[in-house]
Amino acid sequence: MKTNKILTYLLIACTGYFLQSCSDGKTESTLNNTEIKVEVEQAKKINGSEAIAYSGTIEESESIPLSFSTIGSVSKVLVSEGDFVKKGQILAVINNESYKNAYEMSLATQKQAEDAYKRLLPMYKNGNLPEIKLVEVETGLQQAKSATLIAKKNLDDCNLYSPVDGVVGKRAIEPGMAAIPNLTSINIVKIEKVFARVPVAENEIASIKKGEKANITIAALNNAEFTGTVEEIGVMADPLAHTYKIKIGIVNRNYEMKPGMICNVLINKQNVASGLLVPSRAVLVDEKGNNFVYVVNQNKAVRKHVMTGRLLRNGVEVTSGLNEGEQIVVTGQQKLVDNSLIQIVKSN
Repeated sequence: MKTNKILTYLLIACTGYFLQSCSDGKTESTLNNTEIKVEVEQAKKINGSEAIAYSGTIEESESIPLSFSTIGSVSKVLVSEGDFVKKGQILAVINNESYKNAYEMSLATQKQAEDAYKRLLPMYKNGNLPEIKLVEVETGLQQAKSATLIAKKNLDDCNLYSPVDGVVGKRAIEPGMAAIPNLTSINIVKIEKVFARVPVAENEIASIKKGEKANITIAALNNAEFTGTVEEIGVMADPLAHTYKIKIGIVNRNYEMKPGMICNVLINKQNVASGLLVPSRAVLVDEKGNNFVYVVNQNKAVRKHVMTGRLLRNGVEVTSGLNEGEQIVVTGQQKLVDNSLIQIVKSN
């Protein structure tokens, strides 16, 4: 009996070991014996002359907020957003009835004062009028003229004019609304020339110089390409992103570029990159936030952690972790784990 129990235990143990071995063998076969098809490229040394890539936003060259100088009810708005306007063109009008009446009242008072002055001046010259009386009349005339000028300005301020040639960027008023001084009613923007506003990392801002040329691509315009020049370099860093703003001036001949469009910017630089160049799609991020790539070692893909530098036109600068000429997996890497078996289907 005792011998039979021992044999039974041994049989159960062997059966469990056999099943576990089969299961482990299946997993290992799945991970290690199935070749994953990949494409690879060699890590190449950067020659020192590269185009540094950035992402930016198109903005107007000038923005002019306009508001009425007097309080009133808006009676007409003569422009819409996107309209081109000329210098001196009327954009909107507020109800001017009360201001018109005030002007006419002031004008009548001025005429009365002028008439009194004309009548009394000859009397003063003939010695029939005391000088103090003439001074009193002259003072009244000047006060009447000043009141008329103020009333005339208030009447003129019922019309909102464009101070420049430009485009209506924003319209914040409608007929019937109350116009309030110092509250923007219409915003005029100038877009004959626009700027690409680009954030630049603090460790790269020193390499950017005024006058450098840049190539700008705008996806919203079917990837149209433009050429611009670095005109402004910010000196105040963003406290959160630790980036500095630069502005690249672009001539907007056909008014194609609109404020707010996203653009890609390439600034050609000399001797700013000295590491290795790998395609940006080859660089992955692990669960700890570290960058890594898969390097070909015989018929396996080995995970290698790397330090990355600048984003370049043709890929990413790798400053450490790789050797020149190593083959990097660029397609199919999402299916890999460390030491996966691979089959190279394309090599560049």
